[in-house]
Amino acid sequence: MKKALVIILAVPIFLGLWSCSNQHNLQSWAFDVVTWNHEVYKITNEAVTEIDDEIGTIKKYSTNESSELPNLFSNKYNKGTKLFKIKNVETNDYIAVQDDGLYYKAEKMEGMKISR
Repeated sequence: MKKALVIILAVPIFLGLWSCSNQHNLQSWAFDVVTWNHEVYKITNEAVTEIDDEIGTIKKYSTNESSELPNLFSNKYNKGTKLFKIKNVETNDYIAVQDDGLYYKAEKMEGMKISR
């Protein structure tokens, strides 16, 4: 009986300690992003229907936060996700990201550049 009680009490304590020790692996981004042409774009949930040419493809996906983001990177979309120009909209303002047959607007973030 004592063994069972020790195990019942030890398991939740062990799980709690293990959880706390692994929290450094959890990453928290303020928002979802893609990078293109050495600029950072914040993903919106606004759908876009007027699409122009394909302008790039995500080359690197990661959820690990970093102050240095590579070009053609996303913390939301997997490698291979396509980026597009929005018809009659400058890429200096917005681009589109293809996701499951839909296109979502990504807004350029002023003051955020990535290293070349």
